[in-house]
Amino acid sequence: MAIIKRRHRSKKQNRPTTFYQAEVFVQGVRVSTKTFQTKKEAVFWHEMERHKFQATISNVNKMITLKDCVDQFLKDAQTRMSFSSLQRYKWLSNYCYSSPLADVQMSELKGIHVVEWISWLKTSVTINKRRNSFRRELKFLNTILTWYKDFLNEDFNVPVTKKHKQLCALKVKKLRRPDYFIQPEDAKRWVEWLKENKGSNPVYWKLATFMLLTGARVGEACGLKWDAVDFKRNLVRIVRRVSWDYWNKAPTLEDVTKTAQSARILLLPKNLKDILLEMKKERLNDVVFTDQKGNLLKYNAIQSAFNHGFTALGLPWRSTHICRHTYATIALMTTKNLSAVQASLGHTEQRTTQQYAKTVALLSSDVAEQTASAIFKDSRK
Repeated sequence: MAIIKRRHRSKKQNRPTTFYQAEVFVQGVRVSTKTFQTKKEAVFWHEMERHKFQATISNVNKMITLKDCVDQFLKDAQTRMSFSSLQRYKWLSNYCYSSPLADVQMSELKGIHVVEWISWLKTSVTINKRRNSFRRELKFLNTILTWYKDFLNEDFNVPVTKKHKQLCALKVKKLRRPDYFIQPEDAKRWVEWLKENKGSNPVYWKLATFMLLTGARVGEACGLKWDAVDFKRNLVRIVRRVSWDYWNKAPTLEDVTKTAQSARILLLPKNLKDILLEMKKERLNDVVFTDQKGNLLKYNAIQSAFNHGFTALGLPWRSTHICRHTYATIALMTTKNLSAVQASLGHTEQRTTQQYAKTVALLSSDVAEQTASAIFKDSRK
């Protein structure tokens, strides 16, 4: 509440005069101000004015269409999102601009409109044979509606439900394998294949080793500079990342991390330290992992090299992110220290770490032995 107590003394007065100044702010801008003799009058006026302006703004926000809401969301997102993420959002916004929802007022948007929108997607959008669903588009719509509720109209109810997620499906999606990580022996074979394959840039097996042994994201590994590598203390500092253009895949080095928690320090195991020491002797510039010309690596080139190795060895993986899952699962399986693994991955919540490193890895041998003893003890009765 912006009620300020002030004092004023004129040349003719012996004692200062006390008065109260009431100020009304809307979205950080002062829209009205007035002075009163008593605090009670100032509070009453302040509340009346605040409700009046809020009602006016609320009515205006209720009248905007989904198309206008998307415009405001993208304008707000420019200040807090990476360039590649903003590009993806702009591309997904086309499914709102040209859809039947474009001119629907936000205050009238209901679940039935979402159902009609999904039907429009299935009939009007050219569907790639590899597409499994329109859930990515639905997730974007849900993001827009949630932003509208949080910032423009707190009385709005987001109409997206589980039913809409099911309606978005085009094919039955295969469930992710419960062992979503590379087995240690397979990881070793994979790195060796990348190392021995003559058609592959020698940097790829080194990049894969770094990601497997540190759990770093591919953008964090590609953004690593030599000034962030400390060989004396055997550690690296994750303070940068590479982001890739959504359309032409061009890499850009950024002096930021994905989140505040992603800025972290990682310890170097001895074999990884030896690899980096050899690389530093042949360094082409300040970036650790580059192509043969010293340029930043392109994501599609990294993914292609990794997938060629998986395919040649008959492994089911097709992702660079599998390295992070592998590190998380094996680290948790060997250490049983969920907090330490969480810190090394840069996760805000342990729940996220548990999704990467399957919780079954937390089970100790004592659990299995005690369970077996209880079962066999009961069976002897």
